[in-house]
Amino acid sequence: MKLLLHACCAWCLAKCLPGLALDGIQAADATVFWYNPNIHPLIEYRRRRKALRMLCERASLALADGHLAGEEREGYGLVAFCRAVHGRETVPERCAACYAMRMRRTAKAAKEGGFDAFTTTLLTSLQQNHALLKAAGEAAAEEFGVAFLYRDGRGNEADARLTKWLYKQSYCGCVFSEYDRYHATTKHLWPPPDGNSGPSPSGFPSLHRPFVAGCPDTSHKESTP
Repeated sequence: MKLLLHACCAWCLAKCLPGLALDGIQAADATVFWYNPNIHPLIEYRRRRKALRMLCERASLALADGHLAGEEREGYGLVAFCRAVHGRETVPERCAACYAMRMRRTAKAAKEGGFDAFTTTLLTSLQQNHALLKAAGEAAAEEFGVAFLYRDGRGNEADARLTKWLYKQSYCGCVFSEYDRYHATTKHLWPPPDGNSGPSPSGFPSLHRPFVAGCPDTSHKESTP
């Protein structure tokens, strides 16, 4: 079977490979397809694409960049994604729109490239909605006339040799998911909620000052040259 494998990140790709082997799909029969306009911000997008490319080199996998076939030269697709989820910014509507966008582009590429089927590494993630993913894949398959290979890979284990030192993200991808991941945490809050900002370096004034609404802090005014 000639398979187009949509990949969301290096770690999910590594988890997907054992499942492909069980289906008798060899590395030479699969082409990894990168198309993820949902990943924000741009530097995060580059980190994940870099890690994926490194893993493909280690595993001797062919890689195609779906962004470069479209109008986005660098391959970000921020505007297209924002348009797709406009008015559907909450879960699960946002995820359904995101899945549909990525599965449609993958199915289109599979049809144009003469592949027998397509699938996605998203199916290995414990955080993704499998019902919505399957629906998006099947709808894209019907639209473009190419088979969608559904495999539940959530129990797969990645080969640690393939993922060693590779970047691993901490949220799904879009700016909304980043907010969902961190808004209830205290990460990078200042001053800390417990009020313990620690001692100031010797010779420096404390930066932990009470804030009074409507009263600007003038203690650090820059001198006018």
